[in-house]
Amino acid sequence: MELTDLRETAALARLNLNDEELNKIFPAFEEMVSFFTVMQDADAFPVVRGRPEDMPAPAKIVTAGYLRPDADHSVPGDNTFEAMLSQAPERDGRFIVIPNVL
Repeated sequence: MELTDLRETAALARLNLNDEELNKIFPAFEEMVSFFTVMQDADAFPVVRGRPEDMPAPAKIVTAGYLRPDADHSVPGDNTFEAMLSQAPERDGRFIVIPNVL
């Protein structure tokens, strides 16, 4: 990453930054780009091939023993997918209905 790249990126984002401002934020921007590079190299979603029964077990379901003591635990039943969905104001099958805001 070079200062000219940052200048071009700022222009594309329609940010009116002068040279002094660009020089000031350049180290932080360069550090942020290096973090993205590290994240890109990480194998966050390994591809698992095979039959469904050979797949790794899903993450453990959160139970009351893992919840904060000051939180409301009045969910009907246990903290399963269906119990959490039962709190949605409006549902369509297994989906939560979200009003269109546009």
